[in-house]
Amino acid sequence: MPVEVVPRPAATVLALRRTGNPFEVLMVRRAREAKFMGGARVFPGGGVDPADSGPVAAAVVGWSGDIDELPWRAAALRELAEEVGILISDGVAEVSGASGADLYRVLQEASIVLDGDALCYVSNWVTPRGLPKRFDTRFYVVEVPPDAEARPDRVEVYDPIWVAPRDALAAADAGAWQVEIPTRVHLEMLAAAADLDEVLRAARRTTPIRVEPRLSVDDAGAWSALLPGDPGYEEASP
Repeated sequence: MPVEVVPRPAATVLALRRTGNPFEVLMVRRAREAKFMGGARVFPGGGVDPADSGPVAAAVVGWSGDIDELPWRAAALRELAEEVGILISDGVAEVSGASGADLYRVLQEASIVLDGDALCYVSNWVTPRGLPKRFDTRFYVVEVPPDAEARPDRVEVYDPIWVAPRDALAAADAGAWQVEIPTRVHLEMLAAAADLDEVLRAARRTTPIRVEPRLSVDDAGAWSALLPGDPGYEEASP
């Protein structure tokens, strides 16, 4: 029997700003050669690293909640800084080219504290069983300043764009963008809101739920991912 792939903990950030109509979310394109979602338009994020649980991360990430959640919040803030150079902090530091533990040390030396309390935890998605790479991802919403700029690392991500959620969905529907199911579901959530304040109010009162898509194959041999509530979900292999 094939070995079960254990999902790697990960964190993703929906960075929102009060520009556009009615607001914009930051999206990036994953490197085309990436083994997971290569070429897809996604929100910044990545796996939880050992450094996210280390003492330096604890020193530079402010978080007043359950200490067990700190690694995910640290990873979310670190990935946002690594991939696009955005710091959720009152301070400013040059972090270009720094990653992992090195990034935390740069922040510590600059006396920068990242604001883990600014993140609103809204959902938890787990990559379906049967895939060679799997992630157990926590999605966070955060507001950033209207003039926030994104500078891609050009290693993991390219082509950052601030986009109205409905415009991102239109690009996906037209086939211009590759947008996978978890990203699309969150774009639909954002597009349904009248404004950014509505998004933030909903995020603050949300109790995150765990979503575990299942893979299904039709009579023609085509694979698809089913969500809870979809026809055939209960019959699909968990």
